[in-house]
Amino acid sequence: MPYIDAWSWLDTKLEPVAGETYQQFMDRCTTAITALKPDMPLEEVNSLCNEAWGAHILRNASEVTLTMKREFNMYSDIYSIEGWWSDWKVAEVHKATLPQFNITYSAVEKSRAGSGDRFQIAKSSEDKQLVFGWANIAKEADGSYPLDWDGDVTSPEELENAAYTFVLKYRATGEQHEGDVKGQLVESVMFTKEKQQALGIPDGILPEGWWCGFHIPDKEVFAKIKSGEYEMFSVQGSAVKVPTGQ
Repeated sequence: MPYIDAWSWLDTKLEPVAGETYQQFMDRCTTAITALKPDMPLEEVNSLCNEAWGAHILRNASEVTLTMKREFNMYSDIYSIEGWWSDWKVAEVHKATLPQFNITYSAVEKSRAGSGDRFQIAKSSEDKQLVFGWANIAKEADGSYPLDWDGDVTSPEELENAAYTFVLKYRATGEQHEGDVKGQLVESVMFTKEKQQALGIPDGILPEGWWCGFHIPDKEVFAKIKSGEYEMFSVQGSAVKVPTGQ
């Protein structure tokens, strides 16, 4: 049922129509649900639509690449320590093909569509012309591996090497990967799991990623950052793709 029927809310199935992208599906369904249920929190609305999208893909995909996970639950008393594994659950759908619905889906599309601007500039200081944010995230705080816009993942170890190489050899930023130097590195921290533990940061708070800051003396470039025209960092480099087997 591609559209929500206000008279049969409980029987409504949230499903994409043929050729509909993830963002089109989310826009249509969140708008409709919000109209029908104005008191429902937006987070709950988004979660409901995301679950419906994922369920539709898993039911109908001819090919799918996904990550599954299960959790170990521990129970202890004064006499013994016991534990059990939960059932396997789908953690994330990376790619899927649904030929009968004319839909080809990837998590990269989802990342581009909304909240997936993972490396968005987090802070800018106008008087000092400084910008800060995540240069790259190798592993999310929940333990999942995000896909970049090419559909690849970077291990925390490889990202750590890249971050240190950049600080040692380059330390400069350009504009759109072209032209002269437009800024200089003023801050760089690779938040590995070991460093987070040393700093007393509990698990599940920060991702394993590279945080950086730049001084942008060029007023025209900084104006583009301030206006939102340039809204995220982009790491330039070369790599050899290696199949993960997952």
